[in-house]
Amino acid sequence: MEVVSAYPPPRPPGRGFQGSPPPRRGRAVRVDPVLVEIGAGLVWLAVGTLGLGADGVGTLVLAVGIAVGIGIGVENRRRGPRPFDTSRSTEVLRLGGGVIVVVIVASILLGLLSASDLLPGLAMVLTGGAFVLLSRSTGQRPTRWLGLLLVGAGLLSALISTMTAGGFVSQGLLGLLAGVVILLSAADRVGLVEMLRDR
Repeated sequence: MEVVSAYPPPRPPGRGFQGSPPPRRGRAVRVDPVLVEIGAGLVWLAVGTLGLGADGVGTLVLAVGIAVGIGIGVENRRRGPRPFDTSRSTEVLRLGGGVIVVVIVASILLGLLSASDLLPGLAMVLTGGAFVLLSRSTGQRPTRWLGLLLVGAGLLSALISTMTAGGFVSQGLLGLLAGVVILLSAADRVGLVEMLRDR
């Protein structure tokens, strides 16, 4: 069986520095979609707990969410993680960075316009849009439906925020909804939802 090296062959004598090792390539980053969804779900749960106020309920909800996220991560590791390839991993990182930058810029602009109540809905629309764009390259239909659900909920929240003054309450409900839905998607990826359904 012939073994093919991942590195280029050494230069023949007389070219460059003799005996110098070939340049090593950097280790490619491969992103696990389950860990991405766990992280996104916990971030949204944290956003939701901020909207619930400081009465202890938010802390309890976030603690439960962290425990669920850890359980999903452990199950994912037990079953064997299936990370994206290098190109798709790069796209995930690019989309995540873009969402963060846009949310930061939008928070500043909406604050100047006294329209901060629209920020949670806009952030959810951007999060859902990132999932939809990711599903186009991965071909994963559940990811697309998750993105469309988040986009629809974000638009509905933004619409409600323009008609009512309860934007902070809307942030709590929206954050909890997004966090629970994304964590459920992560649980479904590792087969926990199907396992619970069969019991």
